[in-house]
Amino acid sequence: MIRDERVRYSPELGVWTVDMAGMTAVSPGQAEKILGWSMFLAREAESGLEGCTCDPGDQYWDGPERRVPTSPHGHFVGQARGADSRLMVIGHGSPVTVAPGTGQEHQGRQCPLRNVDGERQAKELVERGGLTELWDLTVAFPAGAGPLQPLSTGEEAPKVWEAEPVDFRAGGLRVSVPARHVHPAVQPSLAAYRDLSLKAAELHRAAQEAQERAANAPRELRREATQAAIHGRATDAAKAAQSIRDLELEAQAAKAVADGTEDALSATRAAVVKAVEGNRAEWLAYLGGQGRAALGRLDAALAELDAALGDLVAVDAMRANVERPLAAGARLFAQGSALTGQVNASRAAAREVRTKAAETLAPLSRYATEPEAKAARKAKATA
Repeated sequence: MIRDERVRYSPELGVWTVDMAGMTAVSPGQAEKILGWSMFLAREAESGLEGCTCDPGDQYWDGPERRVPTSPHGHFVGQARGADSRLMVIGHGSPVTVAPGTGQEHQGRQCPLRNVDGERQAKELVERGGLTELWDLTVAFPAGAGPLQPLSTGEEAPKVWEAEPVDFRAGGLRVSVPARHVHPAVQPSLAAYRDLSLKAAELHRAAQEAQERAANAPRELRREATQAAIHGRATDAAKAAQSIRDLELEAQAAKAVADGTEDALSATRAAVVKAVEGNRAEWLAYLGGQGRAALGRLDAALAELDAALGDLVAVDAMRANVERPLAAGARLFAQGSALTGQVNASRAAAREVRTKAAETLAPLSRYATEPEAKAARKAKATA
């Protein structure tokens, strides 16, 4: 699951903390936007806070960008003191207003999870510098998935999705999508995008060439008229003018066709993005299964490698003892292997790579299930 590491939540205090370190614009409004994005990620991963009504529900992907039109229904609780402070604390529910005269509090959008005492405690902690204590009371938000685990005995990875690779260069851009692990529903739109990109690049080149011919036509006509005059021939000006107009019209038409194809390419690119978004959950579930299967294969390979390296060390140690049965101090079979240090280092490096891989793929833990067919998910949702 994707998550923004800057946002944490304290179940005990009922507040979020937003770490805005490294940002120049630090304000409650900016912190609420960051929180709103984390709420969107929580909603996508189905790991939001049960009973919380603070998510406005209108955040969305806009191609590669993310949009947060409405800030969450939260309110500023406090900020760590200091000129360089970048930690904000946000509570549940919209901002609380106090009526003049009566002093009565009013909260426009309430949330059942609001904890007034917890907010007061969190505010006291940040104001007196108890950030470590506050950190200990918080967890990642959305709740973070642990390292990816290999498939259990009896579990099978989803069948590998195979397709033709999409690899091309057009318009100065390189697009390379491998042959494996591409969702079947996305493959047609990717292929259409490739074909149209190549066609658009071809039409763009043709339009440029037509424009160059039209731009060079007067100069070319002058050269031809000069040669004709030298040889005593007259140049038909009307015919020459028509020739130039034809070239200009040809250039305009070529440019219009190229521009229209570019518009179609934008629509095709949007179709690819829409296909990815529409199949994201199933795709991530598939990738989770493939990742778990790959980790299982890696564990088996590491176990085999570990055993083989151990055998090499044992063989080398025995070789040393056969060559010199008596070591210093008249000790029998006391020779070690010169490979031990290097083998231990290799084992540690391999384990580190394995650990890093499982941690990097941790976002897939929430999706590491057999992907349901899209139709089945829709039927379940409408049942």
